[in-house]
Amino acid sequence: MKSAMTRRITDILISNEIIIAKNRNLYTYGLQQGLLMILNVATILGIGIVFNMVWESIIFLLTFVPLRSNAGGYHAKTQLRCYLYSVAMITVTLVGIKIVPWTGVICLSLTVVAGTIIFFLAPVEAVNKPLGQVEKAVYKKRTRVSLGLFVFLVMLFCYIGQLAISVCIMMGNVVVGIVLVLGRVKLSQHMVVFTH
Repeated sequence: MKSAMTRRITDILISNEIIIAKNRNLYTYGLQQGLLMILNVATILGIGIVFNMVWESIIFLLTFVPLRSNAGGYHAKTQLRCYLYSVAMITVTLVGIKIVPWTGVICLSLTVVAGTIIFFLAPVEAVNKPLGQVEKAVYKKRTRVSLGLFVFLVMLFCYIGQLAISVCIMMGNVVVGIVLVLGRVKLSQHMVVFTH
């Protein structure tokens, strides 16, 4: 996706004097990331359609994306692996939402566990993209604000009898918690290899 299409779009933008040629690499990268995001969202919605769980996949996305983008966590080595892991993750998540006999107690308990992990671990930086102190502080604050909102929503929807919505939000928190733990493990392994 990076190569031909994004370069062609960048060239068109430059030739029409919409962007400056010296910023070519920046715009090519931005276009690439934007197209990948569109592909990921379309895939998640597609999987939601296949499972007849469109609204569940949308609520999961609305929880997962803001938390993940600020909290960080595990990153695959290649974009293809990232895409395949994302497909597997949403498939397992939607199957879990559908087949587990959820109760309010289970939902709230998992929300507390995932919330605790996210609260104390985030942000987890990527191996190839370390964060400065200011960035860490900003991402930590954003993560905690989002987390507070989502925990409140889980409790609210449980209280008003909309357990299905609570479960989708809770699963967004749980998956982010798992991604943070995996990212921390990967970062620790990298540090051990780097120091030896």
